[in-house]
Amino acid sequence: MPSLAAYLELTDAQARAQWGRIDRRIPSKKQEPYTSVEVILCCALFRIIDPHRFGGRNIDHVPDEITRLADLFVRSPASITSKMLNLDGSRANAAANEVLFFDAMAADPAHFSALYERVLIAARHMGITPERLPDFVERDPGGGIVLLGQDHLPQQPLVEAVELLAAKIRARQLAASDAQTARIAEQTIRLGQHRFAKQVLANYKHQCGFCSFAPRSLPRKRLLIASHIKPWAVCNDAERLDASNGIAACPMHDAAFDAGLITINGGLRVHRASRLQQSVRVDPGVDHNFGRSLRRTLRTPERAAPESLYLDWHQQHVFADVL
Repeated sequence: MPSLAAYLELTDAQARAQWGRIDRRIPSKKQEPYTSVEVILCCALFRIIDPHRFGGRNIDHVPDEITRLADLFVRSPASITSKMLNLDGSRANAAANEVLFFDAMAADPAHFSALYERVLIAARHMGITPERLPDFVERDPGGGIVLLGQDHLPQQPLVEAVELLAAKIRARQLAASDAQTARIAEQTIRLGQHRFAKQVLANYKHQCGFCSFAPRSLPRKRLLIASHIKPWAVCNDAERLDASNGIAACPMHDAAFDAGLITINGGLRVHRASRLQQSVRVDPGVDHNFGRSLRRTLRTPERAAPESLYLDWHQQHVFADVL
């Protein structure tokens, strides 16, 4: 098992040498130990995939990124998801160095970004093409790792959620301090919010569900928001990650939805509160945003349409009028 330093201090030469061994690997009943390169990529997968969703009967339905890594590593998809679960402290028998590596990457995202880039460059140097190993981690122009939707995590509910998850992780008696466990828990929650936001925005084709605003050439400028229908603070863990509890919205319509000035019924029809209707009639410019440009029905998402249980909650607890 590699030491923690083997992950954190991986050099270009070491990465290339490991890729060489991986590329020469042949199927075997005995699984080879994971290299630092493989563990770093499994850690990167958390940005797009929740390993807790796959196992047993649905392991054959894992996303394409897991299948490609499994083929590249000459391992099974179940092996990849198992390694991911070891990293985030989900398993009591997880290797200590892997859990500590996950914590270190949560504490220092810039270091993780540099390691990921080093692994990817080494793969290309060794002739491993994007078809075999896609670049699946989104980074900003400065090379930093992108985490979407973090502004929509309310501070006190986040603190409480971290404490609850950290207690569950500590119960597994991992070789991690209380501070490390708390960081692992917070990173797990933040990655869940990132995946939720990413899925919701893709579900609406990066277009506001309430109007035609679609700033696709201006990503990561906070011009489009993945908003929870039932707010994150009052959701359980499953509801927080459920794409059918999300709507892609421009800041104007997101604010109006959160303020209870607009809502959506079970037929996805958009309703305006009486106060908003009055404002449309008398306030300059409001008609443009909440009259002419506001759709009569919500834009239909590709997959996860809003669930009635979330829409009902919004109507009962947030909307200013009774439908």
